[in-house]
Amino acid sequence: MDAKHHEFDLLGQKIVVKDQAEAELAVMAMKIVNEKVDEIRGGSPMMGPQQIAVLALLEIAGNLVKDRKAIDEYRSELDRKCSSLMTEMSKIHPSVKSTLVV
Repeated sequence: MDAKHHEFDLLGQKIVVKDQAEAELAVMAMKIVNEKVDEIRGGSPMMGPQQIAVLALLEIAGNLVKDRKAIDEYRSELDRKCSSLMTEMSKIHPSVKSTLVV
């Protein structure tokens, strides 16, 4: 296989990623997917590959949604704290507001 190509196996299906930058991300993603697939397969050995793939997809997507929500909450809290700090600093030294960029 070409150095710029990466090949993966997922539930018996061959997946080829041609872009090297995407391949590096795909290696990390496939590790997560394969771990989840193995976990689901171990708990339900009679389940078909499509069912396993859909369950893995739903669980990974659910984790992504949770992570995005947590990031948004942290970002909002950081914005709130920065605004509060800016307000307090401008009380101490009025020119602070004009010199700091938020």
